[in-house]
Amino acid sequence: MVEDDGELQFLSALRSFKRRVAYSNVGYDHVVGWRTSSIRRNNELPKWEDSCNEKYPHIVYEEHCKACEGEQGESVLKEDDSLDKLEENLVTGLSRVSWDKVDVSFHRSRRRFAAHTVIQVKDQKIDAEGADVIQHMIDNFIV
Repeated sequence: MVEDDGELQFLSALRSFKRRVAYSNVGYDHVVGWRTSSIRRNNELPKWEDSCNEKYPHIVYEEHCKACEGEQGESVLKEDDSLDKLEENLVTGLSRVSWDKVDVSFHRSRRRFAAHTVIQVKDQKIDAEGADVIQHMIDNFIV
């Protein structure tokens, strides 16, 4: 999933987009962890603070990450034993293209333990607190 292989042109498909965005819950997502969903290593996770933005109160951190073509995976694996080889291959492979990374926090939400569904607004009534994240996607959509 991190390189082109025969008819499966996964990385080429990712490169065909003008922009790639990863929205990640910084906590309370028991389906996909912050490190995995934000395509970062432990030492790359940013410090974040509560949002001051009235329009997007759950967006707590945004950054643009340029593509990295280098093979930095081997040195990181030796430094951080908590990373397994598969996870490192995913981070290294997906980092070959640039990403806009948007970190989201529902830590003050009544439904924080359902952060995985709240960020998606799977149910308009129950998950309404995540609507600002969807609005952020709409406002930042590039055609």
